[in-house]
Amino acid sequence: MKINRYGMVLTGAALVLGLGACNETIQTYDGQQGVYFAMLQSGSSEDNPRYNAASSVPFALTLGATDSVFMLRVKIIGTVADYPRSFSYRVVDAESTAEPGSDYTLPDTPCQVAAGEVYGYIPIHFYRQPSLDGQERTLTLELLPNEYFDLPLTSWLPVNGTETVGTDIIRHTVTVSDKYVRLDGWSDMFYGTYSDKKIKLMCTVFGLTLADFQPDAMSYVEKKVLGQNFRRYLDAEEAAGRTVYEDYTDEFGNPVKMESGSDSAE
Repeated sequence: MKINRYGMVLTGAALVLGLGACNETIQTYDGQQGVYFAMLQSGSSEDNPRYNAASSVPFALTLGATDSVFMLRVKIIGTVADYPRSFSYRVVDAESTAEPGSDYTLPDTPCQVAAGEVYGYIPIHFYRQPSLDGQERTLTLELLPNEYFDLPLTSWLPVNGTETVGTDIIRHTVTVSDKYVRLDGWSDMFYGTYSDKKIKLMCTVFGLTLADFQPDAMSYVEKKVLGQNFRRYLDAEEAAGRTVYEDYTDEFGNPVKMESGSDSAE
């Protein structure tokens, strides 16, 4: 295995020759045609991508919704073809807790990269079962080689990053939940350590919803103001003799006082 700072971990004798722009010819890896999961991290771009090995489908974002279709994206390595090409995958049962047919369904027909395209998608249909209330379940998919695509990349390292361990781009885990979860818009420096109790309290006190903690839902200034207002609220409750505690205790069994982030001080 060879680690290359252009963003890839290659297997076998494959050599990095570079990736082209979207919907244009992509240079090959010694003639290899490949595919990998290409789910961008929040704030990342196609020019210098950072990929996630996990995604979430939080039904708490969509009140009243009974189902949701999640589009899991893959990207090709090699040349763009003028004909459609299917790619293969499997469910990793040992790493999945979601039940097929009940919690989710996968496409009945093979998924394809269309002619002239560099991306393909696996549409996963998730269902909001009553048993999911307050719970979360996982579905892990793994790409497989087939007659059209090999798997020359196993991990991804960003071009301009300092990471030394790559992100798995062969397996991807989707967590479906019907509970409050930490989203990428949560700010530790303004809100403090995430907890379900804290985010529910913030939503109640300030009239917010889970959707307000999605990436880019609030600006930097708005996050800072929210953190400052949350600090004032907690201080006021403590001054009134109603100190707010988390639902968990410390290593000695003592209640943990709820706090805002370190940068929320005025």
